[in-house]
Amino acid sequence: MNLSYYLRGHLVNTLANIKNLLPVDDLRKNVKFKNIHKGERLFILGSGHSIKLQDLKLLQNEIVMSQNHFHAHPDTSIFKPKYQVVIPKFHPKEYDSDWVEWLRTMEEKLPADCTYFFGLNTKEMVMQRPKLKDHSYFVEPGFNANCLSKAKVDITGLMMRVPTVITQCLTIAIYMGFSEIYLMGFDLDQLCLIANDRDNVRFYGNSPITSNKAEKDFEKDLASTGIDWFNMYAIWHQLNLLKVEAGKRNVKILNATRGGMLNMFDRVVYEDIIKS
Repeated sequence: MNLSYYLRGHLVNTLANIKNLLPVDDLRKNVKFKNIHKGERLFILGSGHSIKLQDLKLLQNEIVMSQNHFHAHPDTSIFKPKYQVVIPKFHPKEYDSDWVEWLRTMEEKLPADCTYFFGLNTKEMVMQRPKLKDHSYFVEPGFNANCLSKAKVDITGLMMRVPTVITQCLTIAIYMGFSEIYLMGFDLDQLCLIANDRDNVRFYGNSPITSNKAEKDFEKDLASTGIDWFNMYAIWHQLNLLKVEAGKRNVKILNATRGGMLNMFDRVVYEDIIKS
């Protein structure tokens, strides 16, 4: 990172603050979720291989947030996610058919009453899905977190850009007011795995949007330029911003992942938490 990067980043954030002065109806609807779960606990499920070592059937009486293609897990019908968070669309339009197929798998596998959070740029295709349109809400990334000293967690306006889905999940969960947030399956070791076998980075292999040419070319570009290492820094920085903001709100973020590299959050043993 150099001076020009920071100057651009601060300009981006200034424009984002200005945009937040002009309310967007689709984002304002999210106010219904503000502190809706105050005093409750949440389990957010990541797609790292460690998740296969944990019995998710124990979550059937808990509030669960899944993300992206986690509905490929065989126990989804048992723990029944209450919330599903999906990254904003980042592929060119010619790959929209992959996204449409991906949405179809969500309709098929997730509970009928599941509430979804999509990027605003997927609204058009989401609203065409009969089982999704009445249960979907939208968020919009805008802030460069690397040039922030305080996390943006108000989802009625622009949020921080999404380097990976965990930051999007945590932003929404903090806004909802959960008192305890448990992370599971967030190994965050993809850089150690992708060079050897990109089709085996997540516990489910690939989804309809991670197996196409656009995704493979994107990954190749990040690896060849070294930007993927910078992105890991961006993830860590944003997670630490979220940790500080959560602390100010008396929200505990705890890591129940079996192993992995997510060390900024205190670790707990999943089975002990479920028993408590």
